[in-house]
Formats: sequence, structure tokens, C-alpha cells
Amino acid sequence: MIMTSLGLAVLAALLAVSHAPAQTLRGRLAPRTSAPVTDADGRSRTPRRRLLTVAALLIILLILITAAGSLGGPRVGILATAAVLITATVVRLVAQYRRRRSARRARADVAHACTVLASYLRVGQVPSAALAIAAADCDVLREGHQAHTLGGDVVHVWREQTQRAGHRGLLELARAWQVSVETGAPMSSTLDQVATSLSADEELSRVVNSELAAARATSKVMAALPPCGIGIGYLLGGDPAHWLLSGPAGWACLLAGIVLACAGVMWIEALARRATTDG
Repeated sequence: MIMTSLGLAVLAALLAVSHAPAQTLRGRLAPRTSAPVTDADGRSRTPRRRLLTVAALLIILLILITAAGSLGGPRVGILATAAVLITATVVRLVAQYRRRRSARRARADVAHACTVLASYLRVGQVPSAALAIAAADCDVLREGHQAHTLGGDVVHVWREQTQRAGHRGLLELARAWQVSVETGAPMSSTLDQVATSLSADEELSRVVNSELAAARATSKVMAALPPCGIGIGYLLGGDPAHWLLSGPAGWACLLAGIVLACAGVMWIEALARRATTDG
């Protein structure tokens, strides 16, 4: 118990240490590159930080489960473990759903913003005026408009925004704007193509998500099968809950069932996210 607490304290200290100064210095010295690689939800991949966070959470959960088992006996420890597994799975699914919904809204906003900006350029507005008018209606363009008004680099602002979930479409807008500014080429036709491409990508994403809804629903139904099996056992005159909580064999079956159900749900969710990325 003392060693576990010490390990938790060390991990908490590592998480509390900020590496911002070093990252800032490297960012100033390193040449400008494209946006970092992101996962299906649009989040930047930071393996070390994520690994430390997961390790700290696992240690905390182990301490809580051990304390529950010590105070209430093995049965309470088993129930605590089952509750932790189910809660963690539900929280993970809810968080992923919220990220997907936020990313979908961001992609739709970017596609709409490019369409609006292209329409103003098509009718003869200069790029700066078109950006000012479009930014009044599209929140996603306001940061770039503010930077442009203050004399900043609007292309750099849009490239920075592409690191956010669902904002990858701004990279094409940044490229079109940069080519227009550096070469003097008209941007209306290029931006029309960008807006059309983003709208097509958004439609494809909707189709893919609608097709994957059945697979995600199947995973939820699969997770509900074990409780249904317990209910069927009671209908047949048995007492499955008592057997699951009365001895080591029942505890092993209970934990194995919960682990397999949670793993199955998360596996199907991972396959769906991978299909969305590849699709």
C-alpha cells in the first residue's frame, strides 16, 4: 500500500511538471511544418502524456478497489471492480460521442465558411473585404479576420486552427489564400473548388457515419445481453445473481463477463473510428 501511494505521488509530480518552455523554444527554432498527426476524433497524439495519465488513473482505481476489498471483504472488492469497469467504459463512450459530434459540427462550419467566402469572391469582392463580411457570419473565420486586421499572418492562423478537431478543411483555405497573395492569382475559382470538395467530404462523412450507426448500435445490444441472461435465469427459476456473488467461481465468471462485454464494445467502437478515418 505504501509503495502504491509513492508510485501515485511520483506520477502526479510528473504530470504536474510543465514542459511548455522547452516546447516553445523548439517551436521557435524548428522549421515550420504541417499540422501534427491527429486521430479519428481530431485530437493530437501525445503518447507520453496520455500514458502517464492512464497510469495515474489505474493506480488510483487500484487503490480504491483494494480499500473497498479490505473494508468490505472480497465480495465488495469484486463489485467495486465491476462498477469501475462499467463506469470507465460508459464514460469513454460518452466522451468519444461528444468529440465526434463536436468534430462533425466543426467540419460543417468549415465547409459553410468556405462556401460563403467563395460566394463573396465570386461577386467581385476583394479577398480582405470578402473575409471581413464572411467572418461576421462564420465564427470559424473570425480568428483569421482578426489576425488579418492587425497585420498578422492569416495563413499561419488557419494552419494553427487545423490542429483542432474538425478544422482540417482550413488547410486548403490557407493554401489557396497563400497562393493568391504570393502570386496574385484570382482566388475565387480555387476557393470554389475547395468549398465543393469540403461539401463533398462532409456528405461522405454523413453517409459513413449513418452506415456505422448500425455497428455501434450492435455493440450496445451486445453489452445488454449479459443482464438479459441473468433475467432469463430468474425466469427459469434460478438465482444467478446469488451464484455470481457467492464464491470464487461466480466472481471469476462475473468479472470475465464484464471484461469481455466492455472490451467488445470498445473494440467495435475502435473499428468504427478506424473506418471513419480510412473512409
